Amino acid sequence: MLRTRTEIKKFKMWMICLTLFLWALLIVSPFLGLLDETVLYSLFPFLNFGLMIEGTIAGNEIPQFVKDNFSFSVSLLCVMVAIALIIFIIYMIVRCVLASQRSKARKVLRKTGYSAEYFALLEKKKRHLKGSYLEAVNDLCLAKEYSDGRRYDSALELLRNVDIDKFKVRDAAHYYSLYAYIFILTGNLENASFAIDLGVPFAEKVKDKSEMEFVSALLLYAQKDYDGAEEGFKPLLKSKNNEIRVWSGMYLGLIFLRKHKNENARKTVVALSKFKKTPRQSEDILKLLKKIETAYALEEEERQEEVASSAEAQPA
Repeated sequence: MLRTRTEIKKFKMWMICLTLFLWALLIVSPFLGLLDETVLYSLFPFLNFGLMIEGTIAGNEIPQFVKDNFSFSVSLLCVMVAIALIIFIIYMIVRCVLASQRSKARKVLRKTGYSAEYFALLEKKKRHLKGSYLEAVNDLCLAKEYSDGRRYDSALELLRNVDIDKFKVRDAAHYYSLYAYIFILTGNLENASFAIDLGVPFAEKVKDKSEMEFVSALLLYAQKDYDGAEEGFKPLLKSKNNEIRVWSGMYLGLIFLRKHKNENARKTVVALSKFKKTPRQSEDILKLLKKIETAYALEEEERQEEVASSAEAQPA
């Protein structure tokens, strides 16, 4: 789901600009004759503090203009602080509303998984953002959730219809990586390779290239080039992208199982336990652990059969 800080970013900038505009307007109003003590104190009598200032500053006499307007200046400063506080409260209310929407979606996901109820919340957010500058980015986030929920047709439909011209370079790199990822999972390896080729120029311009490196390794895995895939996944175990790190470890575990390196598979998957996982990853790790358990059981069964065969071969 779209992150709260992403959704609130533009609103935050508007609130900052509004605060600065109101401050500037308040500061220049006395010089333009639009605001004086009489007007201010008639509107807000409690701001008439009657403060006075006398003496010198660093040996210099305080200018008479400052003395005459000191109390009025303090009153204006209080109004400026009040304006900033009101706008900050409005900003926090909006932020909390958006955060509560995201929190509700997370709770539903934890409780029901990738259910119709969960995706109904995401579709509601999609309708709310339709036509906004965040629509394309939100559609990309929704496609990712559909992919995690194994609703690949819905994810592909979103990706086909999204307006990629509205993406920043980082979003474009994520877009092609996600496209390639879904194509690989659905067995369309030719289009997956094409999507990777389109995404590489964008991935080269971003700091974190782990997503593109992951789908490139995953394509090798799907093509049954397990040695190449292993070399691709191993460096990603140190990636700062936690999700990519977990997926890479899981596929390495599968490769180790295929190579009958059960202990390597077990150690790799156990090491993933300390990392935060998506619900989809938690589900798939359980399946992988069962595969490892089965592999150990088969290994033990084969060992017992070898022992039995050796005993039978011994002369009486």
